[in-house]
Amino acid sequence: MLSYVGNGAYCYANSTSMLLNTIGEKIPPETIEVLTGVGLGTVWFEEDKMFYFSVGVPHTGVSKALDILGFAYVENSSTSADRLEELLTSEITRQPVMLGPLDMAYLSYNPNHRFLQGCDHYVLAFRIEGGNVLIHDPAGYPNVILPLDNLFSASKTSRLQFRMYPRDLAYHYWCAPKRVKHPSPREIYQEAIRYFRQVYQEAEGTTSEHNWQIGRDAIMTLKRHMQERTMEPGIKGHLTHFAFQLGAKRALNYREFFQSENETLANLKLQQSEVFGKCHSLAVQEKWSAAGEALNELADLEDQFLELLFR
Repeated sequence: MLSYVGNGAYCYANSTSMLLNTIGEKIPPETIEVLTGVGLGTVWFEEDKMFYFSVGVPHTGVSKALDILGFAYVENSSTSADRLEELLTSEITRQPVMLGPLDMAYLSYNPNHRFLQGCDHYVLAFRIEGGNVLIHDPAGYPNVILPLDNLFSASKTSRLQFRMYPRDLAYHYWCAPKRVKHPSPREIYQEAIRYFRQVYQEAEGTTSEHNWQIGRDAIMTLKRHMQERTMEPGIKGHLTHFAFQLGAKRALNYREFFQSENETLANLKLQQSEVFGKCHSLAVQEKWSAAGEALNELADLEDQFLELLFR
């Protein structure tokens, strides 16, 4: 099997891997990424004219991945900022803490933070020093320093672009992981399949309450905007700098996960990755009509994947 090794926007998977490594557990980010269920499905947010190749919600998926892998952990979140400073500083003083979702616009150590309003992110915080927090940011920034005031502002989810997040969180974090089970690869696979079905089912319920589209309908809406050239610069940048390339990498990781248990699912994910790569290449060349035609293949593959997953 031809494998791909390279960068990818796996901030929550990388941060979870770092958190587990603090207790000597070495779990690859690629494994965690798959078990979060993020990267399954598609959604079109009509309010923003924005598209994502995922209906899985990262902070929910992180907790589920830890469960599947056999870890207990402390997870905390609140819609109130009243005790935010006291709680977070106290927790980080005692132990490493994984934080997210964070609004990247407030991560001032990132040279591009002013252009990243509403982009969600996850990091590992591990020390408080003189009004600052020390952070390992998996986007390429180890041991960086962030003013605590920036952290508190970043911890609020009201401005995040991915609309499946709760809009009213004041903070959310994980810490103190502890292994309590040693599931076999077969048990991990079976529990993951159950969770993947749940991701799709919950997305149907959530999107039915809003003016959103999922699955083939979402892909066909994106195709129409591509071919009619009605896309705003924001979604063009999203597709060319993020969505297609990330989709290709994720699909390969799902392929590797399925390979030993279900070769048909694995092959569907390989084909999906190849189409994502084609779409990325065409989009960068601004051949939007051709990229739109390639979306037909993605829609067909998504239908086939869903049918087999629920069989």
